[in-house]
Amino acid sequence: MHRTRVQVVFACCLLLLAPWLQAALPQWLEPFPRSRLIQEQSLAAPDYRVMLGRIIRINGQIRTDRELRLEGTLERNTWQLPVGHGPEDGFRHFREQLQAHGADILFECNSRQCGASNLWANDLFATARLYGVDESQHYLAARAGSDHVIVYAIRRGNGRVFVNVDWVVAQGRGDASGSTWGRTLIEQGYAELPEWPQSPDEAVQRLAALLNENPDYRVRLVMHKAGRDVELSLRQSRELAQRLRDEVIAEGIPAQRLDAFGVGPLVPSVLGNREQALIVILRAEQ
Repeated sequence: MHRTRVQVVFACCLLLLAPWLQAALPQWLEPFPRSRLIQEQSLAAPDYRVMLGRIIRINGQIRTDRELRLEGTLERNTWQLPVGHGPEDGFRHFREQLQAHGADILFECNSRQCGASNLWANDLFATARLYGVDESQHYLAARAGSDHVIVYAIRRGNGRVFVNVDWVVAQGRGDASGSTWGRTLIEQGYAELPEWPQSPDEAVQRLAALLNENPDYRVRLVMHKAGRDVELSLRQSRELAQRLRDEVIAEGIPAQRLDAFGVGPLVPSVLGNREQALIVILRAEQ
């Protein structure tokens, strides 16, 4: 009888504490039913990498065809799913909620299409328990408003299933020159624009914010584009650069502060395995 009373009191305490035991998530995103939260972290994210392609390791560095670089706050949560549910169940649970909320799915993959699980677990998510069977993994990156949600699900060799959700809350764009990207641009005089080509609207806003905050700056937009037909790629890259320039000018930036150039595939070291890249070269007006 005494034991039963203790159990009832303990259960009541858990109910009272439930709001504080919930993982930090957007209000519209619910954990998988009966899953167990095993990790909850809140971290500064000055340079968070959102992978938009299969990942590999080259010369000790994690590489992918496309990625975004974000600056903000990271809420990282990892759950263990109840017995009887696979990684596809947890993945589908979050994917459906993202779609219902109107989020844009930027990239998704499964199985070996994603790359090696140990790279995701140890290098990107810094969570060793996410290292599992490559064939069982599921990954997606989504944009919800100004924030991003990254979902990764995996089955370990012992059969346990885990789902990790990274919620990156964007930092205000008003401080473009104070961001990691902005500091790099100012310090070395050039930098790759992280939003291009995945988020052209964000690229326009970032460039406009930089130029608005620094009225003595002008920039050169140098577009790189892969292609076997060099002349065609040169023409297409020039058109893309010019289009981006026009969109920044439409934000109220004087035309004389931006120059646009297209170099096609002529600098392969910049492109790597990617289809496009944009380098911003900064020059203060004399």
